[in-house]
Amino acid sequence: MNKNGSLYYLGVGILLVGLAELILMLFALLMGDQPTTYAFSGGVILSLFCGSALILATKGKFKALGRLDSILLLVYFWVIIPIFSAIPFYSFMGSYAEAYIETVSALTTTGATVIDNNRYIPEALYLWRSLLAWSGGLLSITMVILILAPFGVGGLQDKSSKFLGSKFNQTENFFPIIKLVGGAYSIITIILVVALMFGGANLFDAFNLILHTISTTGYNLNNGDYASQYTPYTAFIIMLTMFIGAALIVIFFRQFINAKTRLSFNVEVKLFIIITTFFAFAVAAFSYFEKQLSLVDAAAYYFYALFDAVSILSTTGLIINTDPQPINFYYILAFIGGASFTTAGGMKLFRMVILLKYSKIEINQLIFPNSVTSNKFLDMRLDVKFMRLIWSFFIAYMFLVVILATAIASYNYDLNTSLVNAIGAVANIGQFADFVRAKGQAVVPFSELETNLQAILSVGMILGRLEVISVLGLLNFAYWKNR
Repeated sequence: MNKNGSLYYLGVGILLVGLAELILMLFALLMGDQPTTYAFSGGVILSLFCGSALILATKGKFKALGRLDSILLLVYFWVIIPIFSAIPFYSFMGSYAEAYIETVSALTTTGATVIDNNRYIPEALYLWRSLLAWSGGLLSITMVILILAPFGVGGLQDKSSKFLGSKFNQTENFFPIIKLVGGAYSIITIILVVALMFGGANLFDAFNLILHTISTTGYNLNNGDYASQYTPYTAFIIMLTMFIGAALIVIFFRQFINAKTRLSFNVEVKLFIIITTFFAFAVAAFSYFEKQLSLVDAAAYYFYALFDAVSILSTTGLIINTDPQPINFYYILAFIGGASFTTAGGMKLFRMVILLKYSKIEINQLIFPNSVTSNKFLDMRLDVKFMRLIWSFFIAYMFLVVILATAIASYNYDLNTSLVNAIGAVANIGQFADFVRAKGQAVVPFSELETNLQAILSVGMILGRLEVISVLGLLNFAYWKNR
């Protein structure tokens, strides 16, 4: 078993956090924000020291990582990295526990916040939160490409890109992949920032908005007047950004994806478009007949509904309007989530397609037991072993939602509040409760829950980002006994 490899790369991650905090400290200094400068300086000192110490203690002494060791590295990143990333928030929030929860939410691209949306956040801290969200999106993509997909976690289908595991200690494989993915991710981010600035947004606002939108994190600018946040052009760019982050971002990394994955990717994009288009049409038709709207107003409702559908299916959770709409549809969209190899959370469209296809096969065999039914989808064979991976993920995912909902209900919250917040945590759509409340539902959002519950839900955020089922292997006693 590997004892040092994961710690070495954890040290690299902590060191990068310290360097990023150093840049933000200088930014706060230039802005004349002395308290925030001091807040970042503490994080810089601790992060650089601990990161350097881990690197020096483990460099050159580790062997290739196995499956569980690789997953353990991911747990380290989403549990330990926030310890250092939360330091700048501590002096502002007055509670390290809340600062840690806020950081976990950003880094897992969940977007739930414990900070009152009407409270002023220093620009350096606001930018730091956006950068954490963006970095979490980058980490989510590389996590799937480098670890989860090569090992087939939860049925993910990419057996060609085993960059991690067999040659993990050869940096010529690991770091260039991070560099290429990060480069493509950065370029599309810059292009979208420029596009948003054409709509009149200043550089700072455009930069922050795109950072937490391309990562499908989603921090609403205000807690009340949502309609005034975006002009039609801005709303379109934001919707496009959410769509790219949740469905199209993988097209920039196609050099890492084999033909089988590209084929399933095309299906996911088509399904994303079909679901959002149909949902928007259904809501627009409902509004047209319910409110006796004109065709022009119905067209406006269609755009609003399309924005809502993309927002929820991408697990971003941004809000553009507050008109009451059929809420049950949003629950379904939140469960499904975006495409594989993206920053989106949720079950993922790929798995839902496989489940529906296999259910159809089983029903046909039940009706016609002697018939010969093809068990292939695209170029994949839906055998028992493969479907066991899909179903086990589905069961673990649903079980985690039930556990979190039960924990929230134990604090005497109603069923709707419990389910919305549990789904929001596991699907990494932290603004889901705020979204549902904006649509007229009486629910308590994440920011108003007790700190204990917020901490429990932050665990759900991490498990949701780690695809739930992957972490269960770490509970094997034999694994820890041999370490």
